[in-house]
Amino acid sequence: YGFRFEHTQLTLFDNSPPVYFQYVQDFGYVTNSYILSAGWSRDTRNDILYPSFGRLQSALVEVGMPFGDLPYYKFQYVNQSFWPVYDEFVLMLRADLGYGDGLSDKPFPFFKAFYAGGVGSVRGYETGSRGPRGIYGNTLGGKRRIVGSAELFYRILKGERSVRISGFFDLGQVYVNGYQPQFENFRYSAGVGVAWNSPIGPLKFSYATPISSIPEDKIQKFQ
Repeated sequence: YGFRFEHTQLTLFDNSPPVYFQYVQDFGYVTNSYILSAGWSRDTRNDILYPSFGRLQSALVEVGMPFGDLPYYKFQYVNQSFWPVYDEFVLMLRADLGYGDGLSDKPFPFFKAFYAGGVGSVRGYETGSRGPRGIYGNTLGGKRRIVGSAELFYRILKGERSVRISGFFDLGQVYVNGYQPQFENFRYSAGVGVAWNSPIGPLKFSYATPISSIPEDKIQKFQ
């Protein structure tokens, strides 16, 4: 459980995104927020870096109190499940869901929005690039996030400096208004990855090919 105070001051320029101007119109240039949060997690994996079975779940709720300037709520849930398939092959399924909105008839603050794309999300797309965009091409984020992944791991080197390769399939999307996910709006990718417990710490590399992308998508195959 937690409680925190946030003081935000926004400065506008002529070329600031319209969502910034809308924020100032709704809340003003200076805001004070009083935020309650509660989190829960449960980890039954047999190894932190290279699990072969078990599940990691986490949930977080965050509420901007109505007596502050930014009343809102956010909920996030992540589930990673691992199963041994055959020999050193391990299957991982991951779901990452987010849901938020404003309270007291106020809009959802833009800097509390959800994003998708990149490592840990939909690989093959630039980090945080998935979802609706403004007139300058910047990603706006959204109130809803749906991200999923299936990955098959194989450990080729064991021991302290173990190395694991994988093949994966990712999908995800972010929505601004409403909750009406349509499969044609999702972005998909497939690729291969390498995870190495190096002397300087765990490293991950991936090469992904976007599926059903459009010209406006920001692509980054190697990450």
